Amino acid sequence: MKLNRTSPSLHLLLIAVIFGSALIGYVAVIWSGGLRGYNPSHTVAARDIAFIVPIVAVFFWFTRRQRFRGEMLLLTAAVFLFAFGQLMQYRLFSDPEYGARGRARTKAREAKAQTVRLLNIQTGYDDEKKAFMFGSPAAVPSKPASQNLPVYEYSLGDILKSANTYIPIVAFFAMAVGFLVFKGEGVLLWLQRHAFIIGLATLLPFAIIVLAFSEEGKFLGQTTPWEGVKILFLVSFAGILADTYRHLRLTQWGLPPARYLLPFIVIAAMPVVPFFALSDFGQMMVFFGVYLILYVVAVRKTGQLAYALVLVAVIFGTFFVASSATSGFGVPRRVYFRLYQWQHTWEPPSQDTWWWKRDYERYLQAKDLKPDPNDAQEIKQRNTEAWFDKVLQQSQGLFGVNEGGVVGEGLGLGFPEAVPISDSDFIYAAISEETGLAGGLAILLAIGVFVFAGTAISLGAQDMFTKLLAAGLTGFVGFQAIVNVGGVLRLLPMTGITLPFVSHGGWSLITSFGMLGILLALSHRNATERLSSEHTRRANTVP
Repeated sequence: MKLNRTSPSLHLLLIAVIFGSALIGYVAVIWSGGLRGYNPSHTVAARDIAFIVPIVAVFFWFTRRQRFRGEMLLLTAAVFLFAFGQLMQYRLFSDPEYGARGRARTKAREAKAQTVRLLNIQTGYDDEKKAFMFGSPAAVPSKPASQNLPVYEYSLGDILKSANTYIPIVAFFAMAVGFLVFKGEGVLLWLQRHAFIIGLATLLPFAIIVLAFSEEGKFLGQTTPWEGVKILFLVSFAGILADTYRHLRLTQWGLPPARYLLPFIVIAAMPVVPFFALSDFGQMMVFFGVYLILYVVAVRKTGQLAYALVLVAVIFGTFFVASSATSGFGVPRRVYFRLYQWQHTWEPPSQDTWWWKRDYERYLQAKDLKPDPNDAQEIKQRNTEAWFDKVLQQSQGLFGVNEGGVVGEGLGLGFPEAVPISDSDFIYAAISEETGLAGGLAILLAIGVFVFAGTAISLGAQDMFTKLLAAGLTGFVGFQAIVNVGGVLRLLPMTGITLPFVSHGGWSLITSFGMLGILLALSHRNATERLSSEHTRRANTVP
């Protein structure tokens, strides 16, 4: 599959169209907020639109300074996803209900509802109806005071101090760094020669951070600084595979020689242990998928592919069956919870189930509830309440996707703020609710374009290491999107993994743009090597 280079001017025009369309979306969110009685920050909207400046600056840095010869389709697809994600995050964080908790959340919801009711009365009722309800048309109550979310950025000072300003800038910088580092032949050769050392050097500090400083898949609160280790593990795996794939093709009974297979399995298993300790089932699924793709690309043996698929099926089936077991067999409780939630979203487990009991007790403590141990009906009721509180994301997300229909409720007119953490894990549900099937398909189409372009880069590579790097980076974006969207739509277990370029998340966004920079570097190398070989061929054919 060969991807012909499109004009950089076309992609610059597409980027301008993307941000022009986003500007219309920001205006719609501000207008909708006014209808519901709150004022989204115009300053934040201007900041988000202004991200076109560093993006265009990087674009010209690629085309003019670096003389980029590859395909810009990757960058354009990523910019579309990023701009769409920023717009939805703006819509969510500007809603006073989304950022509030407890009574403040209830108060914000009631104020929005009251504003809408009074607006309907003012615009839809004639004077006779107003007089019947309130005594006289002039007695109609005024709408509640406009709400502002105190923790959101409103002033220029807030913008300059906000992490939401610096994280995208750092992500763009990571893209440039990834391009500079990986476009050089010497760097790629060094990485391939030291692949095993890179894997070990990544595993040891990663394992220490995971085992000593993380809790429930997070580090120091809600951060996931290990997102970037995906790139290092990929470099290690691709380097080892590029060195040994010829030996792995020599099979007996469909299996390669043990002296090559066993060390390779050790390298492949490196990221599994820390992610297992993190209970990060989503990253384990993504790594399994990516590693399987790379093995198929390099070895291309039907028998080994069958063995690999059987192994994946056995592992997944083991987790599936064990989700109803009475003990964990050493498997983290969060994995069992995710699988049970996927199978039985609307059916709470028994309050004594080993992986659920702690969450049930936490719910009772948070709500200050003390059910009578002799009252089975009350215990069942409290257990049901605790379960539906725990799976609120999944259920409300599904309801939101259903409500979106074909074209959605409209930006700012749906209720994605009812879904906890809509800006991250469930941003696809928020997009589908307010922009409908059209918006959801647009996201999937952009992901598909990204995967198509990345696959073309992999197929166009001249050496196995570059081919595997491109396939792996593309696979990370593609599989992560599949796991996220599949979890939101309940086609797969919900894993808490983010949607690349779209979800709100510092390390996730930085890593995604870093991978984009590497893919652009590999695309540039493919193009320059192809031009060089064509020039050499023409020179040799001149009489």
